[in-house]
Amino acid sequence: MVILDSNILLYGTMPIFPQHEAVKTWLERALSVGEDIVGITWQVAASFIRVSTNRRIFDQPLELHNVQDVLNDLFDNPMVSTVGPTDDHWQIYSKILNDLNLSGDIVMDARIVAMAVEHSSAIVSMDKDFRRFSDYVKIINPMKA
Repeated sequence: MVILDSNILLYGTMPIFPQHEAVKTWLERALSVGEDIVGITWQVAASFIRVSTNRRIFDQPLELHNVQDVLNDLFDNPMVSTVGPTDDHWQIYSKILNDLNLSGDIVMDARIVAMAVEHSSAIVSMDKDFRRFSDYVKIINPMKA
């Protein structure tokens, strides 16, 4: 399984980003070839909604119904699975936080990493902050894949 970061959903959906075509192509291939299940956490889905519809970030943000359509299409795809925390989540998440002495915004990325560890998954992201977690999970950048 590979777990998507919200930037993959943003870049793959919104043509205003220069990474759009490359990420869209990667995502379409991942959803059709079937090498790995594509995991989406509820945290990532909510972040995608929050950012893509934000009028303070974009002159022309996506409309909520468009974002819901994107997520509905993903969740209806047999190659997509929702990913949630396991019973070991707090133990793993807490260890990552302590090991790396994390605080602030990065703790949200650490939570995605914890779920990836729990599900023996890689993370697909273009966020360079995820590099700090490479001792815990494999990080895949679709622009370099």
